Amino acid sequence: MKWFSRKKPEQPKHRHIETKKIGNTELKRSITNGSKPVVDFGVAGVGTTDINSVLKFTLTHIRNKSRELSLNNPIAKNYIQKCADGVVGSDGITIKPAVEIGLPGTDNSVTNQLIEKLFYRYAENPESFSYDGQLSIDLFQQVVEKTRARDGECFIRIRGDKYEIVDAARLVNTRFGLTKNGYYSNSIEFDESTRKPIAYYVHNYNPITYQIDTGSYERVPADEIIHYFIPEFANQERGVPDLFAGQKVLQELQEYIQATLISKKVAASTTSFITNSNTSDYELEDSEDGYDTRVSYEFLEAGAIYELNPGQDIKAVNPNAGVDGINDFVNNLMNQISMSLGITKMNLMGDTSNASFSAAKLADRLQQTTFKTRSNVMISRVLKPIYANWLANELLNNSKLGSFSDFEDLVVAHYIPVKNISIDPVKEAQYEIMLLEAGLKSKQQIIHEMGYSPDVVFKQIEEEKSHGSDEEQQAGNENSGTTN
Repeated sequence: MKWFSRKKPEQPKHRHIETKKIGNTELKRSITNGSKPVVDFGVAGVGTTDINSVLKFTLTHIRNKSRELSLNNPIAKNYIQKCADGVVGSDGITIKPAVEIGLPGTDNSVTNQLIEKLFYRYAENPESFSYDGQLSIDLFQQVVEKTRARDGECFIRIRGDKYEIVDAARLVNTRFGLTKNGYYSNSIEFDESTRKPIAYYVHNYNPITYQIDTGSYERVPADEIIHYFIPEFANQERGVPDLFAGQKVLQELQEYIQATLISKKVAASTTSFITNSNTSDYELEDSEDGYDTRVSYEFLEAGAIYELNPGQDIKAVNPNAGVDGINDFVNNLMNQISMSLGITKMNLMGDTSNASFSAAKLADRLQQTTFKTRSNVMISRVLKPIYANWLANELLNNSKLGSFSDFEDLVVAHYIPVKNISIDPVKEAQYEIMLLEAGLKSKQQIIHEMGYSPDVVFKQIEEEKSHGSDEEQQAGNENSGTTN
């Protein structure tokens, strides 16, 4: 046999098998880092627990995340609205002048009514109150409180007798350094000895590109800026969003609900997988390039009948285990979310299906205390400066109100927070009467807390009494005339 007539040995066929990694790297990362102590707001590179240093590195991120949640998370959106409703209400915190000119007991009702009339004529007109002509004082208070709850702070710029809400992002938290008599940190300039704000660095905003120019800014004196936030630490320079403490839990709840929905969708359809008991691969036809490729079916069409290869078997997947105990899990997460937001779960969800009357009343009391605390901050940091600034401008143009020498007596006013709807109004009224009869409360104080002006109420009561006396006298005269 000739050497060239021998058959060449057949080359082994190459099989092309694709492999994919199965698993979620994010889940692995969260499990690995889940026990990390959070002393730096969870941001790498922050090696200090000083609140201002932490805010320098994290404020932009947590503010953007909070804004995102307030738009696409129903719980966060509802919380922001609850804050506005509970702190300022639909009509805003009412300002009632209480002038103290003259000796104690002097009747200043006429002056009070005049000042109140002039103030609300100005404040309820958006063109005269807000810089952009869009907000009256009631809408202004709601936007300010929503901004504080979402961003952790709200900057209000005083432009004469008008007011402008400045986006907190325009005061970048990365601007810091030294000045001649102090320093500036988080875009706020401070006095070195007292740490009192001297000026604010408001960066320019391009309304066409919607971008903030971090290299160009305007230095605004501190007396032209109202910085409204609730500090959690001593010497805290910027505010922390209310949603920050619950951001992780809100995200986990949203992911869990999304996974549950997917499980429900999978459970509503036929789901199966094919197993192969053969140790060797089954034979496939040769492809044109000499390589064999295993073909896998990812989806089985409804009503289709497939012939399985030898050694293969089909098994079904049961996805019901993925949603076991969902009520308990969601309930526990909601407890953590409500605690992080400082609001009762009943008020956050608006669900009283399983609540007793006493539990609902206690939850309402606790919530009123929380909102009253925030209302006090709104009054002291926002409304009092606004009212004082208006009165100072009004005294320049209206001599009927008095002179600047009486400014401290003229600026006195009562700030009446929102009056919550009582669960049991009869018992609430009886309680107020008991305090009045015991001498622990005055009629004026009760009327103030109800949101009315005592001077007006007393005057109306006197008019009704005199009118009623006249009617009784006239009725008596008619009866005597009929008898005669």
